[in-house]
Amino acid sequence: MAAARAEQPEEIDYMSDLSIAPGWKVGGFASWHLTDPAPVDCQVCGTAMPPLLTVDKWEGGGASRGWLPLEDRDSANDPRVLAPVDVHLGRGLMRVHTCPTDPLHPHRLSFQ
Repeated sequence: MAAARAEQPEEIDYMSDLSIAPGWKVGGFASWHLTDPAPVDCQVCGTAMPPLLTVDKWEGGGASRGWLPLEDRDSANDPRVLAPVDVHLGRGLMRVHTCPTDPLHPHRLSFQ
């Protein structure tokens, strides 16, 4: 496997390069890469709560630098590029979930 990677160092990986963008985002998909998936349901009505906001300690981290802006790729190892806001929550990822049925229902947090 190492020999194959040496021949193609720019190989595209589905999870790192195409499916789950790192960094802060509104909406999107909740990655459960550190734990098994856990239901995040409204405590009032039981409706599944999608993520409203994801706060991540890295902007372009992970196995790929493909999500970094082109102008930042030359300095991809600079901590100011990878973690420009310097926020660390839990192991590095926090999501705020809101009830789609009623925005007045309490929000929930999930950490990864």
